[in-house]
Amino acid sequence: MQYVGIDADEARRRLATIGTELVPPDGDEDEDAVVARVLAEGERAVRVEVELEPPDDLRSGMAAWHVNAETEAHTVRSGTGLVEFWTPAGPVAALLQEGVVMVVRGGEHRYRPLTAQRWAIRHSGDADSDLGARDTGREPGPWPEIG
Repeated sequence: MQYVGIDADEARRRLATIGTELVPPDGDEDEDAVVARVLAEGERAVRVEVELEPPDDLRSGMAAWHVNAETEAHTVRSGTGLVEFWTPAGPVAALLQEGVVMVVRGGEHRYRPLTAQRWAIRHSGDADSDLGARDTGREPGPWPEIG
């Protein structure tokens, strides 16, 4: 897991304040264990696998600051992207690569694929619910520089 412009321990501390975890594939928990920890038994199945491409518009859709109504447990199957979360102590950005499980419990974030990606999407809610994304209206500002 690579955080951008912030110490990893500080990044994890900040993310914990908003109920967010970025679990690397080489961590103590495998994908199934992470998902089982955050989603009820009937919510753990992959709802959809999506193909993501780098966006032309970096101010709308998932590239805009937003919150989702459901608890998320998504797995990056391939490719690389940049996620940024807003926390009370300021933003936290991280590169998401193959195998990372991203757990979000309502935290404000935005996402930008840097390469073509494939994601496995899981979230709470009944079988017919979607993520319930809502733009927050936060000014997008520039994306963090990747060093």
